Amino acid sequence: MNSGTPTAPEERASAAGLLRSVALYIEARGRLLHIEGQEAGSRLSGLSGMFVLAFAAFVIGWMLAAPALVWIIADSNGWHWTRVALAGAGIHLFLGLLLLAGLKSRLRGLHLFEESFNQFRRDREWLAHNKNP
Repeated sequence: MNSGTPTAPEERASAAGLLRSVALYIEARGRLLHIEGQEAGSRLSGLSGMFVLAFAAFVIGWMLAAPALVWIIADSNGWHWTRVALAGAGIHLFLGLLLLAGLKSRLRGLHLFEESFNQFRRDREWLAHNKNP
């Protein structure tokens, strides 16, 4: 005498199965986010380390080596110290720009949480494909 409507135990089993599936889905996505979070952290720490080193090269190179080199070059060649200082500044700024260009290219290629976004896209596609009319 089944009229096509599920009984209470069948509904509970179906709901329990759905809840278990949702819990497993959330757990899998959480693990994926955790793994990608660790990877993103290591990438960002490497990039921030590179930035700190580039900045330190600007500051230390400019404050310590430039005045000494200006004096040595100007004294040995008989040039005025201001011309030597400007040439040294140009060299340091050029090196800094090269380091910043390298940092920019690394940042452009940085894809954080890429696999999580791919999985969410696949989930959306699957949901759109399996909708009941």
